[in-house]
Amino acid sequence: MAIVEFSTGRERNVVGCVGEPPPIEALKAFDDLGYRITQFGAPELIDPGILAATDSVIFSQNAQKPTRIFGELSRYAKTLLANDCRIYVRVAQPEVNSDRMRAIAVNAIHTLELPPSGLSDEERASLGKRVGEHKLPAFAPFVHLCGRPNDWLEIARTIRDNPAGKAPNLLMHVDAIDSKGKAVKLTEEQQLLIRRAFWNCASVHLVGMGDGLSGVPAFRAYAELAQGLLGKWPYLYFVKVGSREKIAAEYWRYQANALEYIPYHLGPRLRQDRCGLAASEGIIVGDYVSGAEKLRDCAKDGRAAPAIGNLFNSTLLAWRHVATPQQRSIPEYLEHLFPVAIPPHREHLIREFGATLSVSEMKALFMACGVKPVLAGPIHGDLHATNVLVRSSDAIVIDFEKVGFDMPLVYDAASLEGGLLVDGFIGDHRTAMSLLASIECLYEKAAFDTEVVLCHPKDKSAWYFDCVRQIRIHARHMERGSGQYATALALALVKKGCNSEDFRDPSGTSTHTNQQMTREHLRAAAYVLAERILKAISN
Repeated sequence: MAIVEFSTGRERNVVGCVGEPPPIEALKAFDDLGYRITQFGAPELIDPGILAATDSVIFSQNAQKPTRIFGELSRYAKTLLANDCRIYVRVAQPEVNSDRMRAIAVNAIHTLELPPSGLSDEERASLGKRVGEHKLPAFAPFVHLCGRPNDWLEIARTIRDNPAGKAPNLLMHVDAIDSKGKAVKLTEEQQLLIRRAFWNCASVHLVGMGDGLSGVPAFRAYAELAQGLLGKWPYLYFVKVGSREKIAAEYWRYQANALEYIPYHLGPRLRQDRCGLAASEGIIVGDYVSGAEKLRDCAKDGRAAPAIGNLFNSTLLAWRHVATPQQRSIPEYLEHLFPVAIPPHREHLIREFGATLSVSEMKALFMACGVKPVLAGPIHGDLHATNVLVRSSDAIVIDFEKVGFDMPLVYDAASLEGGLLVDGFIGDHRTAMSLLASIECLYEKAAFDTEVVLCHPKDKSAWYFDCVRQIRIHARHMERGSGQYATALALALVKKGCNSEDFRDPSGTSTHTNQQMTREHLRAAAYVLAERILKAISN
């Protein structure tokens, strides 16, 4: 996936040419670097066996028919990129109006939504729907416009410096099921990405992990080597496969924030040799964190307090140390995260539980909380109760998709408390009103100014009080002004309450099933508590 990735082995030493045949100087330039350059037609461009040996394909734009490049890229680019064959475009160089030729090629990349490289910042920034990706490094594979189209030695050296990775293993057996055991149909691109990532394996069995709401499917992957020295036995990996933009962003955040700042045993270890991208999708592979359980699960057993302490004192310690006070308020940092509406299917519950304010009224109270300065630095951005794993007393963080670089530190602590509320009480046999009554003292103004009160061990909410006490001890050290954690927590809770996901059972009801607490009830309760916080701190 990186700009220069993998060593230059010669498993894939073929360079194909489409359009203009390679001249004598091209043959020599590539031969000197150990490549075999040859003319490609339609049969070669779709033949899996040939593509397995192909490092790159060079498309030469026709000066007389410059728009033909659009059709050629449209037919072949996505298949080539899915096989990790790099694409290079030689823009035609007529005596006049060469800028028009380049504009046609750039427009083809834009219209086909292909990943670009080698463009100016302005050109990359203008490439339509790939919002944000132009800010990232140019991860391969990509479509590269050659800077000097007639300099074959430079083109050959560029290809040498950006070699293709392993070819997909087309003989490998791949199957996937979701968290409930139902078969998952993988797209053709996803299958090729998996076959590339596990090129040396005989089989890969994927089992879905159903806790995330990011839209990028996550799996446990049981991969069995084809020629393992110790025989057949599957190794367990963590796999995410989905949108190229999201996968590339998360890969970069792993590299920038996790690998160098989080202790080795407290974060997931990427297998960078198995990560990769295609035209529109990508794959992240890491070692699965074995022997760990979700913070949500150990919290309900009263075992989470030491892990929460470890999370802020060890796992995320470096992030706290590089944070600095900034003259911006919590609302100035986080206004863009405030929801715009309550989901219609949840509003009746929210009102039934006692909330009276609209989202716009809630936001007005939130925006009035302007205490400065704020301690800002790197944050996880999605630190909920299933993105923290616990092994013994160690807290291990996963899923770096939403990492922020200059954000209020208290927001991570607030997200964790909100996550424990909406995930930890699922299945509780109390009614929503009795649950709210048992924890409402935690959301009064006094609870944010002093230490959290004790809860009787017999109370079914005692585990939650223990967790909240630990979180707020650390949050207090992140505050640089009164009410900052409470403000961030109100936002985290109102976001939970306004999440548009419909968590009702298939019948569409929101009533208790066997008198157990449901996700919908807890999301509604989160909104109620957010309102109480904002009313309390605004008085």
